[in-house]
Amino acid sequence: MKILLIAYACEPGRGSELGTGWNMSLGLAKTHDLTVVTRANNREKIEDDLKGYSGPSPRFIYVDPGSWALRLKKMGVLPVQVFYQLWQMAVAKTLRKADGNFEIVHQLTFNSFEVPPLAFWRLEGAKIWGPMGGGQTVPRSLLSAFGGKGGVKEFLRNLRVRLSSWNPLCRGTLRRSSLVLFANQETKQLLGKNCKGRTDFMIDVGVDITKFTPREKSTSSDQVVFLFAGRLEGRKGVLLLIRAFEKHAKETSNTELRIVGDGPLADCLKEEVGRMDCSDRIVLTGLVSHTEMEHEFARADVFSFPSLRDTSGAAVLEAMTMELPVICFDHQGSAIMVSDDCGLKVAAGSTEEAIDNLSQAMSDLAGNREERVAMGKAGRLRVSGEYDWASKVSRINLYYEEFRTAASPD
Repeated sequence: MKILLIAYACEPGRGSELGTGWNMSLGLAKTHDLTVVTRANNREKIEDDLKGYSGPSPRFIYVDPGSWALRLKKMGVLPVQVFYQLWQMAVAKTLRKADGNFEIVHQLTFNSFEVPPLAFWRLEGAKIWGPMGGGQTVPRSLLSAFGGKGGVKEFLRNLRVRLSSWNPLCRGTLRRSSLVLFANQETKQLLGKNCKGRTDFMIDVGVDITKFTPREKSTSSDQVVFLFAGRLEGRKGVLLLIRAFEKHAKETSNTELRIVGDGPLADCLKEEVGRMDCSDRIVLTGLVSHTEMEHEFARADVFSFPSLRDTSGAAVLEAMTMELPVICFDHQGSAIMVSDDCGLKVAAGSTEEAIDNLSQAMSDLAGNREERVAMGKAGRLRVSGEYDWASKVSRINLYYEEFRTAASPD
């Protein structure tokens, strides 16, 4: 089949959206005549990586807006959402001059609905948009977990998301799509009523399971290590996590919390931890290398993902692949990725309820090694069947077969 993949984010050796663009491109090129449109600044890394690649590769078209837009973006004057819309306009202009007649046009990355793929409007063929997210918001009862200014900023984002759902460009694109893949239930609830074609769910990230090798946990020690890895910012819920661990730590002396990452909350976390009685059991590692991250996964017993707002979370899949059970909130992408047999999903509720529920989940898993091991093995099995790149490519291929002769709904 002749496929056009629109992947603003696409770069070898990266995770999250960049990894999605790259891994899906290589996987789909094995069975299709695939053209990928991506940013011009991805060109050098893509072409360097392809030099050592022996499999079928896509045809890449590299596009960027004018130099003035690039300068303003680097200066921080032009918001990334505005730059992306300019990029979509440049893509539409470029594709009008290219050889078309694509059976399917698939908008893969960006994954946020707030920046609809304008290039869709001028292209023939069945349209697929997604996996797409961005519709998840933080309840008012949890805004206090962000701190003063952080809570106000998140409240304003909540308003922006709701207003963006009325964007006629977004609604028009949804109506023109033969298939919309939603990355979480919250985004579908916000936008699903605008879809005239088919809808389904698909997490926007994946992993290569062959690159993760779990290690047997020592049975000679009763210490239990909880691990958090991610950017230290309000929406990741790391402040809730350390307070939950503080409460949990009063009940037991054989647990440790390791926090890997950096971000705007780093100094605040250091101050908070320094005031706690359990400060000697909370380790702030800062940023670590890829090799060091492998060691962090290997020494951990439980992965903690207290994110208050996330489309999904690639780190969760990596942890599951390393046979770590996951503690998370029962919402957004984590609610889809983590099934009941591979982790504990707890209700968020209010800030205090969130702390209590996370703390209880920590105590439950800390006291049951057999359950931790069973959940870890179930998690790796789940990733292998659902979220490994090969599995995701196979699923996309089924959609392509379904819509290869479909016309976009009017």
